[in-house]
Amino acid sequence: MKKILLTLAVMFLASQMVLAQDAEEKNWTHGGFVGFNVAQSHFSNWTSGGQDNINGLAALKYNINYKKNKSKWDNTFDFALGYSYFDFDMKPIKTDDRINFSSLYGYDVVKDELFITANLNFQTQFADGFDYKTDSTNKISTFLAPAYLTVGIGAQYTPTSWFSLNLAPASGRLTIVNDQDLANAGAFGVKAAIIDPITGEILEYGSKFRMELGAQLIADFRYEIFKNVVFASKLIVFYDYLQERELNALGNKYSCHLDFDWDNALVLKVNDWLNCNITARLVYDEDITPIEGDSFIQFKEVLSIGISYKIP
Repeated sequence: MKKILLTLAVMFLASQMVLAQDAEEKNWTHGGFVGFNVAQSHFSNWTSGGQDNINGLAALKYNINYKKNKSKWDNTFDFALGYSYFDFDMKPIKTDDRINFSSLYGYDVVKDELFITANLNFQTQFADGFDYKTDSTNKISTFLAPAYLTVGIGAQYTPTSWFSLNLAPASGRLTIVNDQDLANAGAFGVKAAIIDPITGEILEYGSKFRMELGAQLIADFRYEIFKNVVFASKLIVFYDYLQERELNALGNKYSCHLDFDWDNALVLKVNDWLNCNITARLVYDEDITPIEGDSFIQFKEVLSIGISYKIP
């Protein structure tokens, strides 16, 4: 696992070094933003009811892109971590948490519209996650549990500057559950532990890794719909060739054996340092044990207002 993180760090540092060396040729472009959003509420003898709270969300997004002749190399770093405090004597409640790194190399075959590509994506989280409706002591996720590493070869279609479609029919995805308790429970689709039904003794520990081979589609949209109002949407769909399953979106449980992750954001920029963000993320993955009922659909929405600084 350390080798994976070390490889990502080396790629980042290497791109920065090459960026500095190649600055005169103007082949590199880079930039992003760092932001911190905070909200606070206090109630005293308030008859309508309410609870004191403090909410904080920190985010960093940075792009490093290279283009020369027929080659391009796009890299994106996307990090966020947010918490809400309702009682300082108790643990804070996590509201957002992501580590996302993506890298794509493309070779132009049709005039900046069609590229042969090789892409890599790595996702995980910073901190422990809990089902707060149950308690905040038994974690259901943590750093590198899960983590997803996807590598694929395919083609990217970019008809405009604000939309791209990448299809990688030869993609490998590695699911990592680097927590033995979660691995023993078979979390996130890994093979669960084999337990003696009489003694409860673990006969074989759960696997921390799961490999899939399939096809991946990535649709990326980013457009300024009004002045200082930007809508961004990214859809990632993955289908595993190795797992025996049939496509049936209208089955008994409305199952659909395509895994998808659909992330949307509406950014309203007030001025150079103040912004409002509305994000919504929809995830479907039948390898994840549902927290509520038997639905495999996950949904998260976040509304935040705060300061941001554009990184040149």
